[in-house]
Amino acid sequence: MNKTEKLNELFVMWKKAHKHEVNYKIDYEKNTMPFLKVDKNNFTFDGFVFDEKDNTVLYILAESNLRGNSKADETFWLKSVYKVENNNLKLTRRIEKMQKYLCEKICGLSKMDISYMNINKRGGFAECDKRILYNYYEKYKENYIWKEIEIINPKVIVFCAGVNEIFEDLKKNVNCKYIINMYHPSYQFMSDEKYIEKFKQEFDRLC
Repeated sequence: MNKTEKLNELFVMWKKAHKHEVNYKIDYEKNTMPFLKVDKNNFTFDGFVFDEKDNTVLYILAESNLRGNSKADETFWLKSVYKVENNNLKLTRRIEKMQKYLCEKICGLSKMDISYMNINKRGGFAECDKRILYNYYEKYKENYIWKEIEIINPKVIVFCAGVNEIFEDLKKNVNCKYIINMYHPSYQFMSDEKYIEKFKQEFDRLC
């Protein structure tokens, strides 16, 4: 069974876990979804953006933006974006610049060795609820989130989900030499140049 098949098998079990989850409507400390906003059966797919690779850079983000909808369309968003030539999104532009730098630093890595995952597979909205995200991570990390990372087996992890507690927990529990904490690649309050400069500094600190 190849990595993509293993991921698909994992996602089938993960979707079932969503369906069987108890929806805590009152207890904010337990809730993993915004009340009456996100369908608990939602599932957004991710994984290898191009072909599956042994040497890959895994970009970890918080959740897919449902853009005000309660239901997800279950597409692999970033893969569909890369099918559009000259998409000119800030996110892909910065990922490409990070890939270029990593290719200079790590032997055998190519600009297309990109994998991608959202922590919260249900999806959310333009502004991520960090408590919901953390609750979701705590609930699904051992059986699903860490397992997805294990299957992908990245050479580098670029963590862009914005919750330091999750970042620190991942560093303790996943096997990856380079784990870098960065702003979301669509972060508005920093130029591309400053964003990439920060990325270079963070990576070089680990070398």
